[in-house]
Amino acid sequence: MKAVATKLVLTLCLFLTTSSLVAQDQRLRMGSRLPRDAFLSDFQLMSDILKQAHPGMYLHTSKEQFADDFAETVEKLRTAGNRPSLRQFFLLATEALDPIRCGHTYLLPPPSVQDKLQYGGKLFPIPIKVFGDKFYVDHRKTDLPFGTEIISINDRSTAELLSILGPLVSQDGFVESFRETYIEDNFSELYAIRFGFTESFDLQVRRSDQSAVETISIPAKRASNLYDQAEPRASREGRELSFRIDFPNDSTAFIAIDTFDSGNGSPPFRLYKSTLKKFFSVVDRHEDSFDSMIIDLRYNDGGYTRNEMLLYSYLTNNPFAEVDNAEILTSELPYKQHLDREYVTKGLAKYYQRTLSKDFEESYNGTLQISEDGNPIIPPNRKAFDGKIYVLIGGRTYSAGSSFCSRLKAAHPNVEFIGEETGGASGAFTAGTLLMYTLPNSRCKLAVPIIRYQTVKQTKSADRGVMPDYPVKQTLEDFRAGKDTVLQAALELVKDD
Repeated sequence: MKAVATKLVLTLCLFLTTSSLVAQDQRLRMGSRLPRDAFLSDFQLMSDILKQAHPGMYLHTSKEQFADDFAETVEKLRTAGNRPSLRQFFLLATEALDPIRCGHTYLLPPPSVQDKLQYGGKLFPIPIKVFGDKFYVDHRKTDLPFGTEIISINDRSTAELLSILGPLVSQDGFVESFRETYIEDNFSELYAIRFGFTESFDLQVRRSDQSAVETISIPAKRASNLYDQAEPRASREGRELSFRIDFPNDSTAFIAIDTFDSGNGSPPFRLYKSTLKKFFSVVDRHEDSFDSMIIDLRYNDGGYTRNEMLLYSYLTNNPFAEVDNAEILTSELPYKQHLDREYVTKGLAKYYQRTLSKDFEESYNGTLQISEDGNPIIPPNRKAFDGKIYVLIGGRTYSAGSSFCSRLKAAHPNVEFIGEETGGASGAFTAGTLLMYTLPNSRCKLAVPIIRYQTVKQTKSADRGVMPDYPVKQTLEDFRAGKDTVLQAALELVKDD
């Protein structure tokens, strides 16, 4: 392996070629072939953007190791022929990003491919649930009965598919739980990116544990029809609302919060705020009765820190700051000419720069650290709950969802976590302001988070998620029976305590 990545030089001839490639954006497909130097140029730009903007590049991989890995991946592209395919580039570029081990740093296919994945492309039509390395049908209205085991798809075993598709999913640190759940939720799209669109799928299936293995063929379904399905996955029945309140017994209050996001398809902030106010007002009025609380964050994939802080204010009696520390490399957005203006408009870019300049100040080590004004002290809510707390967690507990768990675990003396490791890292992670760049030749989109957060002080390496005090996984038997294994375990713990 080379110690230093070779600097790529874009010639005038390539520049002229690039101009015509940009005009062809709408015709790009994963099988499209472009000059190798065009892809190499995008590789170099990707590396330069990351080095100038990403403050967490070396959280989990040393600078030297990253340079070696990147150079090795570039060499693979160099030996991929004179005109590699867009799919070859995409897979190698994703491989190059993997050593950063940041779930908020990822690559998207060009808009023409994304449109096909969302609307016109033919996709695998059956939602899946993963148990170990096996797939099961996770829907009650498909070509196969709910709970059917899928043994192979187009002559590839499900274990092989997990191994192939896993590297397409970025993750925090060495947390594997996020990848599994992401593949569950996005299997159809990931399969199409990796193998292409197809009209049908040959499957080996077993309809029940006692059944013989069958070989069948099912037609692909247009992407728009998949998104229009009215019925949810079987595993999410009863989870149609993002916020859910229940009182399973006279002494226990339950709240599920599936997102800390607001708008853009998520409930507005006012609904989230009113839900918390209603829930904790009821608990406060009956404080002599409610001595236990279950908070379900298994589907909380993050969102705004404001929402995270609001929930935490109801669970502490002490003032607190949003983070222990946060830093950026620069308040200027690098490579503005390559920012994707659909995601980052000129007005939004100016807002980002003003906010970063106001909230961060120069530090002794050359980075910009969050200031006191940018990290104000937040008072606890006067109706804060001080009883026993049980938090349900899993691979979808991510970003602000996982950060909330880190804070609660470090500061709350009376909390227990039940379920599986969170999908987000428990220590430092990079998120916050997310910049989206367009790589000019491949037209792929590069997502780069530019704020490195440290939610709480770390006393040891934190390249894993928040670990449960009581590890509990959904069982296949309960999945097929429609039972919630993790919630039932929590209720049993409450009863025992």
